[in-house]
Amino acid sequence: MCSERRPVLLSVAAALAAVWMTAAAGYGAAQKFYPDDPIARDRDDVMNASSAEPRELSEMHDFLDHTFGSPGDEQGTAAVNVNTLDEVPDSSWFTNRIGAREMAIGDVVRGPDTERTLGDSWTITQGKGPGGLQPGFRAINDGDPTKQLYQIEFDPPTDPELATGAEVIGTAIYHALGYNVVDMYLVTVDPAKVQIADDATVKDTNGRRKFTKRDLEGILALAARMSDGGYRALASRFVEGKPMGPFEYHGTRADDPNDIHPHEHRRELRGNRVFAAWLNHDDSRAINTLDMLVPKDGRQVFRHHMYDFGAVLGSATRFPDPPENGNEYYIDKRPSLLTLATFGLYVKPWVRRSYPDAPTAAGSFTHVGFDPVKWRANYPNPAFNRMRPDDGFWAARRVAAFTDEQLRAIAAKGRYSDEAAAAHIADTLIKRRNIVARTWIAGVNPVVDPVLTQTGALSFRNAAKDAGVAPAAASYSFQWSRFDNAAQTHTAVGGAIESTDTRTTAPPAVLDGSPYISVAIVATHPDHPAWAKSLQVYFRRTAGGWQTVGIENR
Repeated sequence: MCSERRPVLLSVAAALAAVWMTAAAGYGAAQKFYPDDPIARDRDDVMNASSAEPRELSEMHDFLDHTFGSPGDEQGTAAVNVNTLDEVPDSSWFTNRIGAREMAIGDVVRGPDTERTLGDSWTITQGKGPGGLQPGFRAINDGDPTKQLYQIEFDPPTDPELATGAEVIGTAIYHALGYNVVDMYLVTVDPAKVQIADDATVKDTNGRRKFTKRDLEGILALAARMSDGGYRALASRFVEGKPMGPFEYHGTRADDPNDIHPHEHRRELRGNRVFAAWLNHDDSRAINTLDMLVPKDGRQVFRHHMYDFGAVLGSATRFPDPPENGNEYYIDKRPSLLTLATFGLYVKPWVRRSYPDAPTAAGSFTHVGFDPVKWRANYPNPAFNRMRPDDGFWAARRVAAFTDEQLRAIAAKGRYSDEAAAAHIADTLIKRRNIVARTWIAGVNPVVDPVLTQTGALSFRNAAKDAGVAPAAASYSFQWSRFDNAAQTHTAVGGAIESTDTRTTAPPAVLDGSPYISVAIVATHPDHPAWAKSLQVYFRRTAGGWQTVGIENR
């Protein structure tokens, strides 16, 4: 090593050691809970990412890598970005909304949209380019004084309202679930009121060139026209910031210093498997995500978005979703081998099903044969493959939080000319919601929201009972203990307490003089043996009483 560099490195090492010792003195090197637990927000925007560069992702490479490889960490570890209450904190990836707080129907339906009135007169600034399945262009609404840029996309002539309806419904639901999505509006485009900016361009296979009237005519020829001569379209608002390309469902991004959790171990990305199954979002892959670099307090930080919900519900964007979508991967080894082994006599289960008729604009969205566990995206997703029962429980509770009224109001946002289409979509969302809840909420100990009063009265809720998936009564067993936060040890107080109620009282001896206490809760139900696995709940004494500080679902 060069002698001139050694003092510098030693100084850096000494400084890091000093920082570590200061933190250890303030928090305790081995303690389980810290003063700021449970954290409500992951501060994943403190480091400056201004040196990051935009990147592209090959969809073919993504498909081949995930179909024939197994990218990401293979260990079956628990989600790494949850707080001590086993919940996902708010972050640049996710904001807790439905299931974490009450949401009015209007807020759920509005989604990310701001109060904007968009007329039918547009000025094209740029072509959409050769990518994507929906024809469209980029434009500014002539009645918008802010000159906000939108991407305009149309339904195909054969299936009017199919993709546009799916897009606005999917966007509203994903926003309510907690993801970053873009504003999405249903608008009318009057071809007589469309202008082309003098500097408008389009990129085709030969490069970038001037956008012409012929380009516009070609786009409209591929679009569904309404009876009044106008075109129904989607207007998606371009979000602020610099586009940095998609994020992947595994690993971390090397040029983002705040991206420290492997994506396959992020609960909100694992849990997206539940949401995707519910909505039949078989197109849920990296290519339909987008990282944006945005300014914050003098820094540049990443904000992670999901977009392009034209292939949800019964839509495959340019045509109704074929029955194989959601039932198997593009290349699925098991059915292929069975077909080969039986010399073509094997008939896939989804082929034998009889599907009910549905309105054209609703596509092929159905609850018939829906099995959330067997549901498949178009090709494997590393985060989906790492989902564990506790991740599924977290996600399914959010699905179950949507009321029938909210789902019917969201379906109406599709503004279908045939009211039967909205009714069919809402009914199917409700039925699939119930199947999701039965599948994953009852899969682990369902005790949630434990609260301990200052006098020692414990109350909680049974998430499976709340969701209507466990009608029979359950019984509970409680083992209380003092908890040494520094040594991370339990000292049992008394024996197990049995109850059939979701309320009980802690022994006075466990409350006296203990800064931390804990209770192990076991639930017993004749139909759900998984409930018997202990749920460990921790409480911390505060000036105002006992604070729930930790939950471990084993």
